[in-house]
Amino acid sequence: MTSKELHFDVSTGLKRVIGRDLITNDEVAIFELVKNSFDANARNVQLYFSSQGLIIVDDGKGMTYDDLTKKWLFVAYSSKSGGAGASAAPGQFRELIAERRHYAGSKGIGRFSSDRLGSTLLMQTRSSAENGPVHEVFVDWGLFEANLREQFGNIPVRYTEREAFTLPPEVDVPDHGTAIFIKVNPEDRLPWDRHRILQLKASLAKLINPFGSGVDGFQINIIAPEEEEADKAEAQSPRRTEELSPNDVVNGHVGNFIFSTLRDKTTFIEVWLSDDGGFINSALTDRGELVYRIREPNPYEWLQQSGFRCELYYLNQSAKTTFARRMGVSSVKFGSAFLFRNGFRVYPIGEEGDDSFGIDRRKQQGYARFLGTRDIIGRLDVSGPEDLFKEASSRNQGLIDSAAVDELKACFWEYCLKRLERYVVPVTWADRAEKDTEDLSRLLTDSGKARVASAFAKLIDDADVEVLEYSKKLIGILNERSSQFEESMVSLRAIALKSSDVAMLESLDRAETRFAELRRAESEAVKIAGEERRAREAAERIAEQARQDVNRLEVDLGEEQKRTRFLMSIKSLDHDTILNLHHQITIYAADAKQQIENCIAAAKVNGLSPEETVARLENIAFLNHKVLSISRLATKANFRLESDYIEGDLAAYVDDYLTQGAAPFLGSGIELKVGRHDAVLVKRFRPIEVSIVIDNLISNAERARATEVVFDLSNPDKKTLLMTVTDNGRGISHSIADVEQIFELGFSRTSGSGIGMYHVRQVLGEMGGSISVDTAVRRGAKFDVKVTA
Repeated sequence: MTSKELHFDVSTGLKRVIGRDLITNDEVAIFELVKNSFDANARNVQLYFSSQGLIIVDDGKGMTYDDLTKKWLFVAYSSKSGGAGASAAPGQFRELIAERRHYAGSKGIGRFSSDRLGSTLLMQTRSSAENGPVHEVFVDWGLFEANLREQFGNIPVRYTEREAFTLPPEVDVPDHGTAIFIKVNPEDRLPWDRHRILQLKASLAKLINPFGSGVDGFQINIIAPEEEEADKAEAQSPRRTEELSPNDVVNGHVGNFIFSTLRDKTTFIEVWLSDDGGFINSALTDRGELVYRIREPNPYEWLQQSGFRCELYYLNQSAKTTFARRMGVSSVKFGSAFLFRNGFRVYPIGEEGDDSFGIDRRKQQGYARFLGTRDIIGRLDVSGPEDLFKEASSRNQGLIDSAAVDELKACFWEYCLKRLERYVVPVTWADRAEKDTEDLSRLLTDSGKARVASAFAKLIDDADVEVLEYSKKLIGILNERSSQFEESMVSLRAIALKSSDVAMLESLDRAETRFAELRRAESEAVKIAGEERRAREAAERIAEQARQDVNRLEVDLGEEQKRTRFLMSIKSLDHDTILNLHHQITIYAADAKQQIENCIAAAKVNGLSPEETVARLENIAFLNHKVLSISRLATKANFRLESDYIEGDLAAYVDDYLTQGAAPFLGSGIELKVGRHDAVLVKRFRPIEVSIVIDNLISNAERARATEVVFDLSNPDKKTLLMTVTDNGRGISHSIADVEQIFELGFSRTSGSGIGMYHVRQVLGEMGGSISVDTAVRRGAKFDVKVTA
């Protein structure tokens, strides 16, 4: 028996296997080279394109001669795989991350990606550790293709020493780092034309910088002298209506700034681990307003030292429109939820059509209940050694399955996607018009605030959830008149107890007391009005009988005729309408009387705080406004107030009320104009609520010394009525930092009480509508009122 040792021989064909065949496309090849620059601690990378090929220049630590011969030329060897990040103890790993000792790649094959890009490679490098020469290596990839039976190590690589880098004049020459020249042969490689470079630029933006913030101070700059004229033409194009975005031109820094804009236009959630990895922190923000911030124990052992972080945006229609306008590409084509390992994209996760997280598979089970990839955009970040989050060698197959990867997906599902969903579906999707709204106007109504409070209360109904902060603007006590008041009190009390908010609990107690008094006052008012109505009807019957007696006996009853003359005149006008309006006035007047008495009694017994006094007086003022509005409806409105609600064309009612109910009461110094534009919206509504909205908007313009108020009615879609109200008054003071303040109870910068605009928003909220301020007008004020069917 004979035994001996054998050895593998490596064919030159290995070059193609780990180069052109493994690196699937040109973009991925450039990504691999950029990753090498990142891992070399580079701060800046320059990509230079010309008809001859491309140059990748970085200012990283570069290589010594020993690095070159013992590492770079050592096939499949990677100094990164055994680096500090991989061997660090668990307690030290986060510190090493902070020092940027993690690596984007660790296969030792990224250098062969240049084979995908061009026929030859010329590399110049100088180490930051020594003030030595520039080492130059030239590789002709074609030599490896000549004879596949030739051994890999027998193919020569030319080496030269130089005193300095040799770079085009447009490129900034680094003191140290690496420059890779790749020659493109048009016969077997696609040239880098404008279209391809722009595509690459957009992809690079998603590679390192899709959310407006740099990764460890790392920047990429594209230089293409042959495209400068085309860039100028694009910037000066008469067809351009929007500002120039980074992706519109070839030359310049790679980066997107769209997400800083989206933060104020849509809903997003941020989820991150505490410093020790023991807790998961979550913060949800809706159009610039922090809704809540909570934390809970982290159940994922493998993620504790991963630095897990997620930033996930819900894209409503407004955000999608803004995205497409600013980026020049739809959000769907841009991608959905991207995964980043050690600061770099893991492909193809997040690409259009990719469903690595199973988001769309779940969406199909309940289209109106779940978010899909078309509804979201965001990023997940993890840091860690290769054995935790191992990227597939083909570089376009995502991460290889492992316990850490399973926990990563579970954490994304439970704490990111579902948490965002548990807010968006019941809060935003429940109101059809809310999907298209850029601001919080619809959520600041009582119905909107009730939905937010309910969603938050359900979220924190878990012993492990700790409430750190929540929005007092969106989560607060509703007006006692709101139809959602009682339901919302349950949610608010649960939130106050969970967060140990003593002030909120005390306010809830006072509000419940006012609510009970309000209901008693309303009940008493209805009772009084009913008694008066029965007495009036009895008087009418007596009067009618008397009239018949007069006619039958032909007796001169002069005094009796005088007593019945008023009732007969009512008959000649519109008996039912007048009596019903009178009945409503009686109810509101009696209600106001009862509330005033309750207010006086409460003040005598316990005293009233300023907050309590304002709340009680606001309710009385609202009833008084109803009485004033009915006085106009009594003689001018074309609608009969047969009940509290009517079913009809809201646009027609607004038109009639403006021209017949409001205009006759205006002074001579102000003109009212109405534009109908065939607007129609059939809806069930309270006429008195509409009149309150209109009266307050006109009153607001009068106090601003306007001489003209224009109401323009239109249908942006078949289920929405838009009422645009503009005036030429003094407008909203520039000293008001947040224009939303004008809708707050008691806020006023004029002689007004600060109640009118508050009533407008509350009433519209009950109607399923909203009001917002257009801050772009230069003179006067402009309000957009939207009501949906």
